Amino acid sequence: MAMQDIPLSFHLGGRDWKVTFHETIDKGESCAKWLDTKAEIQIARNISDDDAIEPCDDYMMEHSFWHELGHVMQYYSEGKTEEKFAQTFATFMMEFNKSKVKR
Repeated sequence: MAMQDIPLSFHLGGRDWKVTFHETIDKGESCAKWLDTKAEIQIARNISDDDAIEPCDDYMMEHSFWHELGHVMQYYSEGKTEEKFAQTFATFMMEFNKSKVKR
């Protein structure tokens, strides 16, 4: 999966989710976040770093998508979210997608 392959929407947990891209989110402090109330994953194109705006590269945006999706999956299966799970899930999905051999 390349960044351009991040879905614009998907169905998970009985809900229709959308993925939206923004110049910044959370005043530029986050790469991404998930909003259960809106069934939405937001991904930032830029992030603030010591009062400067830095662009998020494709790797960061893709990893952030998987990270937030990990939060969604854990929340719907366990009723909680943990950064350790989301970060591990994102890293494994990145490795899987980059190493798979297609038919």
